[in-house]
Amino acid sequence: MQVTFERTGQRRYAVAVKRRLHGDLRMDPAPGYSDLIPHDLVHLVVEEQFGLPEGIFGQLAAGGNAGTFVPTEEPRTKAWARRVERRNRSTSADMERSEDLAAQVYPRWLRHHGLEPGGHHARQDPPPTDLGDADLERAFERLDELSGQWRAVEVGASMTVEWPGAERA
Repeated sequence: MQVTFERTGQRRYAVAVKRRLHGDLRMDPAPGYSDLIPHDLVHLVVEEQFGLPEGIFGQLAAGGNAGTFVPTEEPRTKAWARRVERRNRSTSADMERSEDLAAQVYPRWLRHHGLEPGGHHARQDPPPTDLGDADLERAFERLDELSGQWRAVEVGASMTVEWPGAERA
């Protein structure tokens, strides 16, 4: 599955998902824009690095829509909505863990680079973490790599990341 992060305007981005076994999806606009790294790319990193096969991107690979993506080609019928809802409902634990990990990792990554978190992260210390230093460092390295790619994307351009988990029928 390919996940494309598109810079659609000043301080705006979209996420497009190209799947082999299921129809393609899109979320536009996507939440949590950042010049450094979009919020949904942080989710991709924590799900990839900490093995959350049923988080946001695992749901998408399984044919779901994670509650926020819409099909780009196939019609949204009632049958489609029921299938997607079943796939989304069965993965709530990894979805919650993905949110927790993003909240733990992102502000620490910013501070690791001497930056002060903005938005809701600025008003508080990061939540306590159950991640060790080696885990955080691994996530920081991947965030650094993808942030470098994202910062080079101009308005109207995009970057694509391959989701490492297999698509499921």
